[in-house]
Order: sequence, then structure tokens, then C-alpha cells
Amino acid sequence: MAFDENLAPDVESVLNATALLDVTEWDFFNLAYDRWHGGPADEGAMEPVFAAYMFKDVVPVWARHFARLVERLSRRGVLDREALGVDRLPGSRRMVTRGMRYGVLIVTLITALIVFAQFMAQIIKLGERCVFPPCY
Repeated sequence: MAFDENLAPDVESVLNATALLDVTEWDFFNLAYDRWHGGPADEGAMEPVFAAYMFKDVVPVWARHFARLVERLSRRGVLDREALGVDRLPGSRRMVTRGMRYGVLIVTLITALIVFAQFMAQIIKLGERCVFPPCY
């Protein structure tokens, strides 16, 4: 897959691998870290590495290696997403907490919208009868 011609080769390799695995770049980095280090990355430790990738095009050696592995397996026609761990991406505690907060916020906003709509309906009904004089 061709990307911007000004991309560094390592960045283009990462983008190709993420497209082949159908994952986000963040998930790709977590998969690569897990495969290289034998365990999942601490979210606090991954953020500066990912920021360096996003803003300075710095690809760590373990991400470069994993990207090349994915591309090589794809060229051979033996790319197995499950074997590479794509189907077992963990959700972090922070992601779950954020999802719960958004869920509560959405329910609250919908409830407030319904209450507001009922209130407006009551105000509109007041206009159907005469409230202030002179009423004719």
C-alpha cells in the first residue's frame, strides 16, 4: 500500500503492517511490545514511545521488527492475525473507566433532553389558554 512519499521507511512499514492486521497504530505498538518483551506494556511507559513515533517518526526496534515480520508473512500468504495476538488485545483499566464515564454522560444528557422536551411541551400547552389579561 502506497502512502505519502515523504514518509520514513520505518514509518511506512508500520503503516503497512497496521493496515494488514487491521489494527490501530496504538494497538500495533502494544502487540509489538508484547511480542518483543514477552508481556504487555505499562500504559504510562508506552505513551512517550508512541508520542515519539507520532511526532518525530521514531520507530523503536521492536516495532520495526514486528512490522517487517507482518509484511514478510503477508508476502508469503501465511499472515495469521490470531497467531500474532490481534484477537486478544487487552482493554486497559483506563479505557474501561473512560467508557463508563462516557456512558453515564450520554445517559445523563439524554435524560436531560427528555426532561427539557417535556418542560417545553408544558410551556407550549400554557399558550393554548389565556393566562394573562385581557382574555377575550
